[in-house]
Amino acid sequence: MPWWKAEWRKSFTVQLLATYLVAWLLTLGVLGASFWILLNNMEAEKAQEAAQAISKAIVFDAQGTPERIDLKDDFTWLLEAMPMDLRYQVTDVADRVYIASPAVAPASGSAQPQMYEQSVDLDHEGTTWKVTVGISHRLISLITAHSKRHVETASLTTVGLSILLLGLVCVFTVRRLLHPLRQASHQAMQIGPQSLASRLDEKKLPSEMLPLVHAFNQALDRLETGFRNQQRFLADAAHELKTPLALLRGQIEMGGGAGQTEQLLGDVDHLARQVQQLLLLSEVSDASSFKPETIHLLRLTQEVIGFLKPLAEKRGIQVNLHFDDSRALTKGDRMALFMLLKNLLENALKFSPQDSTVTVTLGINSITVRDAGPGIAPEHLPRLFERFWRAPDSHHEGAGLGLAICQEIARSHGWRLAPRSLDPGAEFTLAFN
Repeated sequence: MPWWKAEWRKSFTVQLLATYLVAWLLTLGVLGASFWILLNNMEAEKAQEAAQAISKAIVFDAQGTPERIDLKDDFTWLLEAMPMDLRYQVTDVADRVYIASPAVAPASGSAQPQMYEQSVDLDHEGTTWKVTVGISHRLISLITAHSKRHVETASLTTVGLSILLLGLVCVFTVRRLLHPLRQASHQAMQIGPQSLASRLDEKKLPSEMLPLVHAFNQALDRLETGFRNQQRFLADAAHELKTPLALLRGQIEMGGGAGQTEQLLGDVDHLARQVQQLLLLSEVSDASSFKPETIHLLRLTQEVIGFLKPLAEKRGIQVNLHFDDSRALTKGDRMALFMLLKNLLENALKFSPQDSTVTVTLGINSITVRDAGPGIAPEHLPRLFERFWRAPDSHHEGAGLGLAICQEIARSHGWRLAPRSLDPGAEFTLAFN
């Protein structure tokens, strides 16, 4: 919407102009008060200026005695035209008058004007002379009124022109500053499900607008991540469930005899496990679903080992726990970290031979799970965390999502999960911040 059609109370331009006008009115008030004080003090100032001018115009004779006043033309006419309103005299320290303006008697019926006097001392060749100037109040009032009219006219003209000029400059500047914001608004309107990777341009934006645009771009990052996770979940589910469901349908259509009931139930359980792991993978891929808290690592590791103890006893595998510091802590989602360690330890128990040992080492900023299995082929290491990937020679059941879930949990928390092939066995190290 153009700025002139926007609701005027919410218009940034109108608010800026209103602030500018208020500031100008306050400035005008201060200037008016200053001029009023200046004009009210003009009596002393004008009398002082006249005394200084007359003292500089005194002409002395050879003996250093004041002889006459040699005024310039701009003062001469004033003395001649208004002899009763401007007077002067020059005296010595004994108040003897040496030079004085002509005395003029007031016209009949006229009162002597009220005078305002000002004196200055003049030193000449070691002698001090006193120059006294008197200006009538009516003459000062006339000068003040004349000056006041000029000051008011000049002030009002200056204020009016400045308000008009700066107002136009203000409107132009605001429109120029808001142009990048209008461009960003246009870009935002173009973003949709097919263009979630687009971001608002943060260049050439006013610094006041950057936090808003930056927060909007971060919101788009989170939306894109969630949208991509949903798309990936749907694609993975469709890919992985299509074939097993077709096989189940075929077995059911062929009658599925009593001898196949156990196999059918096993296939259903496998599908349910795949769906559950897909949902879990979609959930852990979104960091906003976590609830960060302080986690006591030793206590959590002991809980995971206790949870998988029946599986270890069933396979005849001993789980040893070593730790450097029983007070080691980290920050993250406790259930997510439990799931990550459970998957790592479960894999270690799955691949370790009977009567072997799985070692869990708890460091200050890391947890390491080491098994005694066949290890990991070097060519398989890059694909270890891919979804649904299983080693070609693997004979273990599973959907191939366990390590992918571990990697997503670690990545969402800013942790680092690194595998290493040993001889024998394999080792997974989870490094915290």
